Amino acid sequence: MKLEALTKLGIAEDTAKQVIAMNDAEVTAEKKKLADKDAELTMATDKIGELTEAVKKFDGVDVEKLKADLAEMSKKYADDTAALKLDSALSLVLAGSGAKDTEIVKGLIDKSVVKFDPGGKLTGVSEQLEQLRKDKAFLFETNEGTPVNTGFTHGDPPSGNSAKGSDFLNIVKENQVKRK
Repeated sequence: MKLEALTKLGIAEDTAKQVIAMNDAEVTAEKKKLADKDAELTMATDKIGELTEAVKKFDGVDVEKLKADLAEMSKKYADDTAALKLDSALSLVLAGSGAKDTEIVKGLIDKSVVKFDPGGKLTGVSEQLEQLRKDKAFLFETNEGTPVNTGFTHGDPPSGNSAKGSDFLNIVKENQVKRK
């Protein structure tokens, strides 16, 4: 709007100047709004471009398969952790059971029966340990802390020979020398 156009319409010059000032203020405000919207549109366009590039990285990736793989790995982790906890708890029980070799005794335990009850207590072990104490007593220390009697001592020769342990070793050594 121009001052001349307003004065031709019969508006006083002072009033026309006020109208032009108000018009300029409105136009300036609208230009600012337009510039703000233009900046917003530019940012949105840039963001769309970034997101499009990010999506292209996953182009061809089966999201459902990834979810299934994650669920499978999570289950395996939970199962492995539970098995490790069970194995550790079993080792602790066997260490306190008086077993001479806990690994051998652990191998004789049916682990499919051993479970944690809801209170966190290990079940299914004591019955098996008692049966092993009866069937394979040589695997456990006696109550006094001495080994269970197996029928011969370390120094006894394995045959019915009455030779002492050291004599027996000398005989074995002599036989080895003779063979060479």
